[in-house]
Amino acid sequence: MHGFTGRLIFFSTFVPTHLNKDTMKDLYKLILMAAFLLLLGTSSMAQFTVSGEFRPRAEYRDGYTKLRDSTQTGYGDILGRARIIFDYKNEKFTTRFSLQHAFVFGENNFFNSDTIRNNTVNIFEAWFKYNFLSNFSVRVGRITISYDDQRLIGYNNWKPQGSAHDMVGFQWGATKAAYQGDFGFAINNTSPAGAFISNYNMKNYKYMSYLWNQKTFFKDMLKVSVMALVDAYQLPTQYQTVTSSQILWVINGTDTVGHTTITTKSQVPITNPNQVYARFTVGGNAWFNWKNLSVWAGGYYQGGHIQDGREVSAYMFGANVGYQIVKPFKLMIGYEQLSGTDNNPANKVDVAKKVNSFNVLYGTNHQLYGYMDMFNSMLQSTYNYPGLNQIYARGTVNFSKVTSLEATYRYFSFGKEYLTDGTKVNKNLGSELDMMFLYKPLPNVELNAAYCYFFPTSTMELLNGLKSSVRGSQYVYLMITYKPKFFSTEKN
Repeated sequence: MHGFTGRLIFFSTFVPTHLNKDTMKDLYKLILMAAFLLLLGTSSMAQFTVSGEFRPRAEYRDGYTKLRDSTQTGYGDILGRARIIFDYKNEKFTTRFSLQHAFVFGENNFFNSDTIRNNTVNIFEAWFKYNFLSNFSVRVGRITISYDDQRLIGYNNWKPQGSAHDMVGFQWGATKAAYQGDFGFAINNTSPAGAFISNYNMKNYKYMSYLWNQKTFFKDMLKVSVMALVDAYQLPTQYQTVTSSQILWVINGTDTVGHTTITTKSQVPITNPNQVYARFTVGGNAWFNWKNLSVWAGGYYQGGHIQDGREVSAYMFGANVGYQIVKPFKLMIGYEQLSGTDNNPANKVDVAKKVNSFNVLYGTNHQLYGYMDMFNSMLQSTYNYPGLNQIYARGTVNFSKVTSLEATYRYFSFGKEYLTDGTKVNKNLGSELDMMFLYKPLPNVELNAAYCYFFPTSTMELLNGLKSSVRGSQYVYLMITYKPKFFSTEKN
């Protein structure tokens, strides 16, 4: 019992003593649950692990995500993330429960912590998986999901808060046939759920479902995956202008002298809980590896309707080729195209009914479209942007097993020559150079440092709402990731 008591004391160190009583009770319940799982973990048939993650990142932002003008100067900040993760597994069940504190240094008071009020502490993952058979299982809860190159759906691990989905998923496979498949769905509502369809005013999808299958051929030389995803959004709240009039009588003593009419206008919200529009995305990827050669090709098509009811017809495709020239040096070149909407003023009637801009949905854009994240907002929240093309080249040098240097050059351009306001522009957006250094002195410790520079054009300046010429933007960061394992029943 002495060892178990020590573990309880260890867990209690994660609980701040200055939280309110209700929060303290909830956290201690979680600790008791973890302790209970720890007792179960001592069984020879079960495995229990307590691990963590600490990831501070110091940054210098001088035009990161958005070009700056001459009145703005660069600044520094530090972002942080800390997680404690409980994993439990036996023959039938696998569970994960993780708490997360994702924050910007200084946003919480140091003398009276308000991390709960500022919503920097939350449950990141909470799910269980039951194995009906050795090759078929169901997973339920708050889950991080990632497929292929995370183009459509991924962890978004670059962001301190990451991303997770409340959903139910089924997993199956055939190990001997090198095949696996997943199916998942989510039904979102606000709390408390009503007896009938209620208004959903969150920015999330209201319904989502996906199907993913992957098969490997020729002893892992060729890998092919296909995916179909449907997400549905409620029509946003509409506002109707209501005009009301009020007569104001002017009275002098007992006599009515006259009157005046006061007219007021107000915006009345109209919700649309029954009006839901669904969009589908379908496509696949293929990877081929042979000796020093690696090839990737993939593409997707989007159809259906976007959130405001407009029809969508869009696509993306891309390919890259990598070759290990010598043992420590690898070179890769690639091209990608995301379709866009023709915002030519002559086609305004068509734009009001249909869009052709590909939406990257819930993917991890940081690793795909430049480390300065210049196009994230446009690719995920702008329905009628004029497309995006990129040509890129990457060289990677592995100095040793623990040290590497990566340099990536990207050239960006629009697919169409009109901005969303109908302004005709040159398609050239500019280019970006990213240089990243990695050092892993230990298996659970990584140092990641990068310097990034964006060379803008006049079109990029217009896209960012700038009318005067600006010099290039730069971004520098230093990030340390430490993932300790606090406790495990695994045999060393």
